[in-house]
Amino acid sequence: MKRAFPFHALFFSDEALFAFKFQRSLVTKLGMQLYPRIAKIVACDRYSEVYIDHELKGVIPEDKANTIEKIVTELRQGIRAPNLELELNEIRKAGGERSVERAIIADVFIKDHKDGPLFVEIKSPRPNLDICAETKKKMLYFRTFFEEENPQAFIGFPYNPFVFKEKYAHTFVFQIFDFEKEVLVGEEMWDKLGGEGAFIELLSILEEIKGEIKRRLTDKQLN
Repeated sequence: MKRAFPFHALFFSDEALFAFKFQRSLVTKLGMQLYPRIAKIVACDRYSEVYIDHELKGVIPEDKANTIEKIVTELRQGIRAPNLELELNEIRKAGGERSVERAIIADVFIKDHKDGPLFVEIKSPRPNLDICAETKKKMLYFRTFFEEENPQAFIGFPYNPFVFKEKYAHTFVFQIFDFEKEVLVGEEMWDKLGGEGAFIELLSILEEIKGEIKRRLTDKQLN
């Protein structure tokens, strides 16, 4: 349970974790407030250009923008299957003389990531169809903005209620994303941000913090 919900374990007992693990609104609210900040702390240990809730703008050919919109619409309607390489090839082939400006907000943007500019949209592990589609659109725009710089774009789930990635199951994610190439689950996300072993180190820190919280609460009760 602690590995599946490591951050929630800071505030709740194992029994409470079991009781609320299906309460998605609570999980989502906690994530939107907490995870991007933790992500920045983790990433700043290795990188200097790390931003959260960051606006990115790009001027791109209008045909590329239209192609992105078309791809996302077809994925959302279920009339095509996700395939990142095919999608990127379609976007690359689109041209035209007219240009348009587009803007997206990145939950996490690491400009100087060792593998190329990195975009991560952090969501709870069971996002709805609208969230999946909007995130996919942002990811494709990001890749287009930075297409000459080996861009990376992912939807990231900070914890995995299924524990193992191969057991992850949520229909909308598989409908919209090329799972192995566009989705970071739990440990994968943290290690992508902070390097190999970042998740294990983070779990250790969370255990220390939880112990300190318990100690302070105990001291307060005694006093």
